[in-house]
Amino acid sequence: MTQPEAALFVFDGYRGANDVGQNAAASLSRLLGASVAVCWNKWLGSGESLSDRFLRATAWLEERSSHISQISAIGLSMGCQVAVRFSQQMSARYPLLCLDKLVLVAPDPKYRPVGRDVEEASAGISSAFDEAVGLWGSEGAAGPQFVSALADLTGHFADIRIIYCRSDGVAEWKNNVDLMIQELNLREGVDAIEATDGELLEGSDTTVDLRSVNLESDVHERLWSSVSF
Repeated sequence: MTQPEAALFVFDGYRGANDVGQNAAASLSRLLGASVAVCWNKWLGSGESLSDRFLRATAWLEERSSHISQISAIGLSMGCQVAVRFSQQMSARYPLLCLDKLVLVAPDPKYRPVGRDVEEASAGISSAFDEAVGLWGSEGAAGPQFVSALADLTGHFADIRIIYCRSDGVAEWKNNVDLMIQELNLREGVDAIEATDGELLEGSDTTVDLRSVNLESDVHERLWSSVSF
């Protein structure tokens, strides 16, 4: 008989192509132990939506549900939207699953379109804002649904961490990330970790090393490779 095992779901950014072995996900995988099965959920190319990625992750777990006893999830940027949507659905579908860790790095809650969304829309590209609306099946901003689902998950996951930076130029702070933090700030079970560009943060069993400033890369992208557990 196949022994039950733990699974780690890694949700890359909107059109991300990160290396699974060299970022916060790799650190979390090592923390969980050698027996963890990793599902690397990244953008497969033109035409694939966030909703498609949600369905792929769901199918992956359904195929292995008989021998997966525990799941953890980590997301970057828009991958955080998929991570929360997926976790919400799986907690309802598989109530006996042990939900261990949920880590959100540089989440963009999408209370409003940000600068990059405007640029994508102007270029005739499906924007991340529109993708989030489609993922949640909402008629307006996805932010309230994303944060509401995340708040509900505090009663299911043993450990939820949100790692963000106010100077993030992609997931903009004002009237967006700040609303998420305000809503979750007093929630028991949520550890909101604020990093500062150019500095080292150590604490809460999490290290964020942003001392190497790369002017060509926004802190939004650099957070992924700067986090360790």
